[in-house]
Amino acid sequence: MSEQDRSQQLHRELTREVSSAGCFRIAPVRSVAFGAFILSSYAAAYAALLAAPAPTFRLLLLAALAFLNVQAGFLAHEAGHGALTRNRRISHWVGQVFNTLLTALCHAHFSDIHRRHHPYCNDWTRDPDMQSEFFSMHPESARRKTGLGGYISRHQAALIWILVWLQGFTLKLDSFGHLRRNLRATRTDQGMLALHFALWIVPPIAFLGIMDAALNYLLMTLLIGPYLAVIFLVNHIGTRVMDPVTPPGFFLHEIAVTRNLGTSRLHDFLFGGVNNHIEHHLFPSMPTARLRTARRITREFCRRNRIEYREMSWFEAARQVTHHLRAMAAYVPP
Repeated sequence: MSEQDRSQQLHRELTREVSSAGCFRIAPVRSVAFGAFILSSYAAAYAALLAAPAPTFRLLLLAALAFLNVQAGFLAHEAGHGALTRNRRISHWVGQVFNTLLTALCHAHFSDIHRRHHPYCNDWTRDPDMQSEFFSMHPESARRKTGLGGYISRHQAALIWILVWLQGFTLKLDSFGHLRRNLRATRTDQGMLALHFALWIVPPIAFLGIMDAALNYLLMTLLIGPYLAVIFLVNHIGTRVMDPVTPPGFFLHEIAVTRNLGTSRLHDFLFGGVNNHIEHHLFPSMPTARLRTARRITREFCRRNRIEYREMSWFEAARQVTHHLRAMAAYVPP
């Protein structure tokens, strides 16, 4: 049996097991409650900011809003995978509200890059997360780096943990670029984005003045970066880089390029369920609420079939990420 045939067979067998355990059942009560929590908390923190609170409380509110921005993105991410509901129209509007309106990460842009990431994860020719002007995730990328990109790549093992603070800004800028290139197809995103900036410009300037309004938005966006880094830098970096010529088949591919983190319910909440990242990649349409159960089944399935199941602490994952980035930096031309 070829590696690809074995991969397909393993995936079918595991799919039957997790399906029998009810892991594909949607969780509407959990989803509605989570959405209500995000909206009410976001509104409360936003309203409190308009009251010009003391500096310490102001910073806490901005940190809370940065946290809620990422949590809103988790819900939109789940909707984009069809894991909230099988109704595409509802999923679309959940994405527009919780991505574009609340965070200014346009849902059309997120859907585009994520749709290409999942089937080609860590494929250095096709995964958009493997492409960067400044960082090098594989030797071919490192060898092409010059100028500023070369300098950053040479020192990327340290710089990535610093520059990631800017990720909230780069995601918004990338969204604007996507809208500019796709004006006709993104009119809903454009309208939601206009509402987002109206929300963060008009009342704040009226209540606080232009300087405080701008500072609030800039600080909130800045604080999104480290939270995103804690969650997403450790999912794939430092795992196997895929050769597009000889793919091992879906199941073995996703197992090889993904790692899981903590198993507690607090981890599930803070990481939006993507601490169960192996299961998310194997079953993208599985509701977040079911990933814990699927994780236990998948771990045991891999043990029975003598397949490496990559599960570790966050700190061990971060150590592997740093080691990989340092190794790739050695390929950058002097």
